[in-house]
Amino acid sequence: MLSIKKSVRTFLPLFLFLFLFLNSAFAQDVILEQKPDPTATSNFGANKAWFAQITAGFGTLVGTGDSKLSYNDWRSNDIRVGIKLKRKINGLLSVWLEPEYHYAAYNVNQTEPKITDTLFWNGPVKHDKERFATEGLLVNGFLRFNLDYKRGNFLGYYLDFGAGANVVVDPEYLAVDKKSNGSVATTSYSGVPYMNSVNYNVLARIGVNWIAFVFNYRVSSIFKSQYNIPEPSVFTAGIEINPYGH
Repeated sequence: MLSIKKSVRTFLPLFLFLFLFLNSAFAQDVILEQKPDPTATSNFGANKAWFAQITAGFGTLVGTGDSKLSYNDWRSNDIRVGIKLKRKINGLLSVWLEPEYHYAAYNVNQTEPKITDTLFWNGPVKHDKERFATEGLLVNGFLRFNLDYKRGNFLGYYLDFGAGANVVVDPEYLAVDKKSNGSVATTSYSGVPYMNSVNYNVLARIGVNWIAFVFNYRVSSIFKSQYNIPEPSVFTAGIEINPYGH
């Protein structure tokens, strides 16, 4: 019995020494294996001097246009896909450039005689779908005001105010008609001469990190003035997704 107690007293300090030694060694290994944060000294990041992110937006017309031609606001889609490029001024202010592919559709209601009946048809025609559309390059420039300047390396809460120009590459007209036999006839024209090649807009955006609500006001005409084509609403509202927000 005495020998057992003596063995315990002999080996217990040794076990404690080995435990402390191994624990210290493993702790040092963990510290040595930790990798430094690559953004700690980088100038690129959501809250750094430079930043870039992909962006996509979807919106519709809101408000009323010219009473001489009725447009369907909810079916008049505004689609944008592009990138945002940032230069930070300070924690509260940054400057952004936003080049995007832009598609805009202006759907015409079929409730009354329309000017399109004389532009593209020989008389009044009621279509299942009818619209003008534009495809082109939209470039916006804007100032961003951050509402939480002490945020970490993410976009945070922000307000944007800016302006832009849309260069129309392909002005289009499309009409869809369902026939009595069940078939569908689509009539389309590209390079429509009635539409302006450049449009201008101002914008406001309110967002939090990767999602934002966007409001656009068009300050120029869609159609050339000599053709007297009634204009759709100048207001567009929608939602925007920015997948890389932090």
